[in-house]
Amino acid sequence: MHEQTPMKAQSFSTSYRWFVVIVLTIASTLSYIDRQILALMVGPVKRDIGISDTQISLLIGLAFTFVYSVLMVPMGWLADKRSRRTIIGIGIFSWSGFTAVSGLAKDYTQLFLARMGVGVGEATLAPAAYSLLADYFPRDRLPLAISVFSAAPFIGVGLANILGGPLIGWLEQMPPVDVPLVGAVRSWQMTFFAVGIPGLFLAFVMRAVKEPPRVVDVAQIVSPGRAVDGGQLLRFLRLRRKFLTFHFLGFLFLAMQGYALFAWVVEFFIRQHDMPRGQIGVIYGIITLVAGLGGSMTGGSLAVWMMRRGSLDAPLVLVIRCALAIAPFAIAMPLVPDAWLAIVLLAPVTFIMSWPPGLSVAVLQAVLPNEIRARATALYLLAVTMVAVTLGPLVVGFLNDYIFLDEKAIGKTLSIMAAINYPLGATCLFLCLRHFRRALAELDKDNK
Repeated sequence: MHEQTPMKAQSFSTSYRWFVVIVLTIASTLSYIDRQILALMVGPVKRDIGISDTQISLLIGLAFTFVYSVLMVPMGWLADKRSRRTIIGIGIFSWSGFTAVSGLAKDYTQLFLARMGVGVGEATLAPAAYSLLADYFPRDRLPLAISVFSAAPFIGVGLANILGGPLIGWLEQMPPVDVPLVGAVRSWQMTFFAVGIPGLFLAFVMRAVKEPPRVVDVAQIVSPGRAVDGGQLLRFLRLRRKFLTFHFLGFLFLAMQGYALFAWVVEFFIRQHDMPRGQIGVIYGIITLVAGLGGSMTGGSLAVWMMRRGSLDAPLVLVIRCALAIAPFAIAMPLVPDAWLAIVLLAPVTFIMSWPPGLSVAVLQAVLPNEIRARATALYLLAVTMVAVTLGPLVVGFLNDYIFLDEKAIGKTLSIMAAINYPLGATCLFLCLRHFRRALAELDKDNK
């Protein structure tokens, strides 16, 4: 039984549906600001608590990702059973509070635990949000809605750099501030306070989001005329196992490269090109905001345009082309000797890199039954996030510390990873394409 009675589908206007998209996108944007802000403070945090590149990678990746990934599946199950808006509202309040609490950390262990708390809250958002969007929008319009929502990482990273870079630079010039009962608070700790507080207010805005109706259709796909139970759900996942396997592997390789770049690109320009932290933060923020948002919108709009003209496999076809197109730019960008040339190359990398996140989920939503949508999406996000968010940043730190033995080798590391991840990703997604087309054909046949 749901906590909130679902509204009738026809009661939602187009403007209200897009209001929901905007609210969810703002929530996701804040979540990415909260998780990304640490990557802007690598230098100050390393200096003040005395840790290595590998340890900072674990803070950026594993501390957050472990609980985020483990809790995503139970949160997906909850989203399939209970009010999704309530789940998201509680999650927003939780992760924002733990972000602010990160500013109280005095050592590595305390900061690690606070980052785990952020992961607990953020685990609520993606499964419930994707499930909501899939119930608000028809299949031929869903890629655009999901692409707008999936632009949040780029908006969040962009704003974190544009606003966070100068803020951190300004705060670094100030002496530590003595706070009663807390003690000396340094620049990076004050930054955590500043980015965590706004989300506490957004949590209450979620009350304006209504619960859309759910349609139970999984039983009709795996065994028409029979009721839905756990065995039927597992049978459905087995039925689509080849599609799901290649889909996961393909997007995993792309996501690993994306998260590695998110975590280390600012530090790359600081170490390799001696750019001031505040300057490169603003530059990268503008690139991410403009190219990332523009790319997400372009990818989603193009997918919708192609689907309305009969190419129902458009979301996956576009991602395969993206993986092939981005590889030369991503390999060359960290190796060029001039900082401004590297920045020029970073723009198309960011633009193309912003297409797959939304389209990957749109591909899944196209073949997933409503009744298991949140759980199946959570399983996908768990697998990709557990591996990509952890290994992406960690591989960079590990190669710097233990293979190249030089923190300025970060450019070579990013280039090597791009040369491996993008070709492998494109290959897996090409193998996925046939199974995706078959699943779409079977769904269309069942609906006739």
